[in-house]
Amino acid sequence: MTTDATNKPSALPGIRVVEFGPYVALPLTGRILGSLGAEVIKVETNKVLDEMAFIPAWSRGAGQPEYQRAKRRITLDVRTDAGRDLMLDLVRISDVFMTNFRRNVLDRWGIDFPEIRKQRPDAIIMWQTGLGGHGPYYTYKSFGILVQHLSGVSLMTGLPDDPPGVVNTSYSDYHTGVFQPAGIIAALMRRRLTGKTATLESSIFKSGVATGGPALLDYQVNGRGPQRRGNRDAWAVPHGVYPCAGHDRYIAIAVADDEQWQRLRQAMGDPTWAAAPEYATRIGRRRNEDTLDSAIAEWTRDQDSTTLMSLLQSKGVPAGIVAQGEDLNESKHLQSRTFYQETRYWEAQRDVKATEWTEGESVSWSIPARMSETPVSFGKYSNIGEDNAFVFGNLLGMSPAEIGRLEASGVIY
Repeated sequence: MTTDATNKPSALPGIRVVEFGPYVALPLTGRILGSLGAEVIKVETNKVLDEMAFIPAWSRGAGQPEYQRAKRRITLDVRTDAGRDLMLDLVRISDVFMTNFRRNVLDRWGIDFPEIRKQRPDAIIMWQTGLGGHGPYYTYKSFGILVQHLSGVSLMTGLPDDPPGVVNTSYSDYHTGVFQPAGIIAALMRRRLTGKTATLESSIFKSGVATGGPALLDYQVNGRGPQRRGNRDAWAVPHGVYPCAGHDRYIAIAVADDEQWQRLRQAMGDPTWAAAPEYATRIGRRRNEDTLDSAIAEWTRDQDSTTLMSLLQSKGVPAGIVAQGEDLNESKHLQSRTFYQETRYWEAQRDVKATEWTEGESVSWSIPARMSETPVSFGKYSNIGEDNAFVFGNLLGMSPAEIGRLEASGVIY
């Protein structure tokens, strides 16, 4: 398999993946594998839609290309006997089976892991769980925002005097969606080298815990619990987000050492207050951080954030605007790397088959990684069920009449 814009081979040619599950982490895993050249078959049904099909709220479905691109999307109701048999047919011709459904549900549908292994003995199985496949919590349901609390992330998020806060998204899902492709690729390499297969278990909870490593070490070494610092840093000072001219415009400034502090003073015109002896050292700036932040905010608040960012960077001071969607869309840097590309999408509607949804146009991010010898593909974005004819006809060898009968009976729906 080659990529969209080059004749160079992809990284995962000839690898076929069955993706079976909704939400964020698992589809993101499939998006990455598909962009690396694997043939990813996304198994869904119009009968029970993925809630992610309705994001964002102001443009239902426009967010889906970021998770479902570079896949063949089919509809299949595995709760039926014929649907189960077709799923197992797919497994037999695939290298990887990955799911985030609980095993008691898979067992009820007749596609639990022993059955998968029976149908394809050398299959790589990836099971994404909330809290793990065994242990005291293994029966619990879990979602990303809940895991922020359980893994300790929320205890480190927010202002010092406020209760623990949350990042308003499924924080650990995105880490899991990156960890899982690495695990699958490692298992494929191991199979190629040794002939041995693998069953992998991935936990969103443990992905969250992994991001709290420094806090754990701090407790083990210093006996100190996590601290909520807002935008401040344990070392750098000043380190914060400061207001700029215009509505909701800010700039982030991070001064790591005394040399950078001198550069910031120069950029500010070396005002009298900045020469005060209490600001001369990092320890002194830390002890007087509140007054320091207030003085810097007074300097920044009437300035254009982008212009100020350029000034500070030219002086060797780490700084960046707090970007809004408009900034990202107009970013010359992102444009130069074709990070955002045009895509079609469909406005999801419940109780209406996807073939009847309204088509729209939007943009989608491309995979940020670049590889010179095995380029990453942006890939095609298909609607739910758009690839039924190819998968059931070309890959499984079914006749149009047979596919039509299964569509009429609601198996392929």
